[in-house]
Amino acid sequence: MYQLSIKPGVATIMLVAFLLFSGSSCTGTVPKDSGDQEYESQLISIEGLKPAGEADISISQVSIADLRQQPQYDLDASYSRTTGLEEQYKMSGPYLREVIQELGGKLEDYAGIGVVGRDGYYCLLPQEVIAATPDLMLALIIDGEAKLDEEKAPAQLAVQGQFGPYWVKQVDKIILYRQIPEKSIRSVWIFNNLAQGIEPYEYEYYGSKDQAIDLEQIFSRLDQVDERAFFTIKSSDGFKKNEVISLVKSGHYIKIEGEDAPTNVSPHIKLGMNVHNIAWFSTNADAVVFPAKLKEYMDLVEIEGEKGIPLQELLYETEVKAVKTETFDILGTQGEKITVDGSHLSQGLLVMQDQGQASVIWAKETGYENIDNLLRIRRVERK
Repeated sequence: MYQLSIKPGVATIMLVAFLLFSGSSCTGTVPKDSGDQEYESQLISIEGLKPAGEADISISQVSIADLRQQPQYDLDASYSRTTGLEEQYKMSGPYLREVIQELGGKLEDYAGIGVVGRDGYYCLLPQEVIAATPDLMLALIIDGEAKLDEEKAPAQLAVQGQFGPYWVKQVDKIILYRQIPEKSIRSVWIFNNLAQGIEPYEYEYYGSKDQAIDLEQIFSRLDQVDERAFFTIKSSDGFKKNEVISLVKSGHYIKIEGEDAPTNVSPHIKLGMNVHNIAWFSTNADAVVFPAKLKEYMDLVEIEGEKGIPLQELLYETEVKAVKTETFDILGTQGEKITVDGSHLSQGLLVMQDQGQASVIWAKETGYENIDNLLRIRRVERK
């Protein structure tokens, strides 16, 4: 258990100094506890802490009582659930950056953090989210209650400005990642064609039993999956969520029919924390798209009487790098293959078809043949 080794007199001087010089967001009051010793002794694990110049500390633990001794801040918290409903709370607790600092680390030194709830829910915060959230907080008091109910206890992560799935409840473990393999997307697949032949799983969702595809089987069809890398999901409303691939490789599904489809579902994901209307997801090397959802927010262009998404913009959207200077194979489901210079992709369109499929239409002057049913666009590797 983490404890501060500060003498009482010194601690008093430090507290007074803090109250004099701290910002208005700090409560400036004696920390409030639950009055329940067992509750206060609950532990949160912090994994991967490595102070500069020292050996790895595999796991550190800090109790709720210890966290209450940190400077406490107030937050008028609000976030939007993926259902569209807005939640508002009055929250208080220490900033995560100060908790990590007290343990000898610096939050900005890490590529990302994974936060795990006692119910198994997991969310990964990349460094850009951390940097954009200076008031990233472990909320110990919510709406005046120092003893949180079972749904939130012992703490809730408060990530102001982000969607609800980032606000992990029942915080049990925080994993600090020094390095996360960088994405290098080489292929962009059409989901329905990639999943062809996979037997759907019947998944219950809000009382309805809908078909879902096992992500593990999808991963098995990709060229190379690095379990240490990000698994990224983006919805048609612009929300993007990252997780570590190793934690979604088993027991996670993409629900492909019914309400909110396509959406990610798992026994480890509480209803309301799913990513609805997925437009695309990606591993370290592959992106997989749902054309109908891309169409909802991407600009459409007309070529040869057909409206669709320029292939160049499709690749940029799914985070393929250096499109114009690369060469790509356009592959159809019937074995068709066209090799195209990346600078020509603005003259080709992804055109939505029935049943989640898509064709590729080219401007006539390119001389390229159209593809009736696209399987994937693959970057040609340089020798």
